[in-house]
Amino acid sequence: MSQVYRVVSVEDELENFAIIKLTLKDLPIELLHASNGEDAIRLLSTTKPDLVLLDVTLPDMRGWDVLDKLAEDGNKLDGVPVVMLTSHTELTHRVIARFQGVTAYLNKPFEPSVLRDQVREVLGLTT
Repeated sequence: MSQVYRVVSVEDELENFAIIKLTLKDLPIELLHASNGEDAIRLLSTTKPDLVLLDVTLPDMRGWDVLDKLAEDGNKLDGVPVVMLTSHTELTHRVIARFQGVTAYLNKPFEPSVLRDQVREVLGLTT
């Protein structure tokens, strides 16, 4: 039996989450969802994912705040790759992402194939 990877998507826009889900449906992943920062913190405090897809702008806090709060709580994401998915294209956001250890930064709207390729690369999935 092949490995199934656990991926957490933190995305408040249901349409965007539906696109993510559809894009990744053929990969060997279990896709979990949180629609805001507090839900993400609760989920990531009890679940060790193989990858986190994190939006920067959430209804209750920013994606950076989610990472900060998890780090304050014993660095629950230590060693877990994080891919930011966001409509923010400013260079400052990319710099912040790098300082916070984010693995990759994809702008919305994204090409589904780009997201799929990025997830495959981060998880080490071969063709």
